[in-house]
Amino acid sequence: MSSHHIVRENQEPALLITSFKVLDQELIGQLLEWSPTVFTDEDTVDFLLAEGIKVDFVIAPTERKFPQTQVKTIPLFRGIIEDTLRYLVEHRYGAVNMVCDKIPESIFAYSKYVNIVLFVEEKRYVLVRRKYEKWKQKGEKIHVREDQLKSLVGIAKIDKDCFLTEQDGFIYLEFNTDDFVLLGEEI
Repeated sequence: MSSHHIVRENQEPALLITSFKVLDQELIGQLLEWSPTVFTDEDTVDFLLAEGIKVDFVIAPTERKFPQTQVKTIPLFRGIIEDTLRYLVEHRYGAVNMVCDKIPESIFAYSKYVNIVLFVEEKRYVLVRRKYEKWKQKGEKIHVREDQLKSLVGIAKIDKDCFLTEQDGFIYLEFNTDDFVLLGEEI
């Protein structure tokens, strides 16, 4: 995108940060590059504000005043992940990047409404359906449940649910389910 590109509201992926322990400064810098709408919880908000990260929404059980006046509170009902995803769907966000310390099960219920990318334990996870095709360099690891694979090209199994790209080029995965499949890449 050029510097004069017009970004409409909700066009860029939102950013949900639920753990500052897993934050990699370079990754966070990349995720914040286009000034996404930032969501977090009350355990993480103070750390983010101290780091100079603009927070838009805090999911919390009670209203709280923040030094940054633009910070709004979203009531906590079901949990940080589910309440954020519900808000994103209701407000027509198309995508969200999530920085978490574990993979939340609730993402699957929302994956057909919002594109979800997870960053967990130095891996980037995407939710894909039916097939996955991507150019990869030789020696990259792919994490996917092997019981969901129908066919694969360009990768070889090295461990349970872990595969290695065999050469530079496109890899192809086809799944044996119509449900969303969680696919991880090391970053």
